[in-house]
Amino acid sequence: DEGPLAGLTPREREAAALVADGQTNAQIAARLHLSESTVEKHVSSVLGKLGMSSRTGVAGLLARERAART
Repeated sequence: DEGPLAGLTPREREAAALVADGQTNAQIAARLHLSESTVEKHVSSVLGKLGMSSRTGVAGLLARERAART
């Protein structure tokens, strides 16, 4: 069970993790070898699927998920 992240695609999960680490869209694009426009779409999709309006919310959710697994 992946909790709230279960509805995300593998690429969206990667983007969400990097957002949670404080990476900008440009940094995520370079890391994942994607265009910045594609990253913007992934991040927007992550926010929508998780019902969040900010990157900070994604960071908080992932922090709670990581803490629950340890």
